Amino acid sequence: MQLGPNFKFGTLLLIVAFAVSAVALYGGSQLVDEDKVSAEAGGGEVGGPGGGGPVSVHIVAKNLLFDKRTISAGSGAQITVTLDNQDAGVLHNIAFYTNRSATTKIAGTNPVAGPLVEELKFPAPSAPGNYFFRCDVHPDTMTGTLTVR
Repeated sequence: MQLGPNFKFGTLLLIVAFAVSAVALYGGSQLVDEDKVSAEAGGGEVGGPGGGGPVSVHIVAKNLLFDKRTISAGSGAQITVTLDNQDAGVLHNIAFYTNRSATTKIAGTNPVAGPLVEELKFPAPSAPGNYFFRCDVHPDTMTGTLTVR
């Protein structure tokens, strides 16, 4: 059986269309993943020569867990954390430390019973790296990482 020129051209066109679509889908999936990380981190934008712009993040404390485990900010950026304690009658706070040993505190709130919403404002550390945050009342289950770029 002899293949005609239309079949050969159609096959080539199908392969090219598949390759272009695969590249476009991969690129789109990378954009979606980056947007998801940015939204989880509070949507802060990094800008300016000195590090980053302000970062605002809303963290819900419920069922002895934080709903977010990561926050990103530029070095020295102003960070605003809104802690929404939704556990009625349960003490929660949020405290940021230089590392998991939790011996040197960067900033934090006092433990308070929910339901309650409170705000914490502080500058991100000037040194890039990973920092630790937790609820001091529930340090085994309510933890996260502040990444400073």
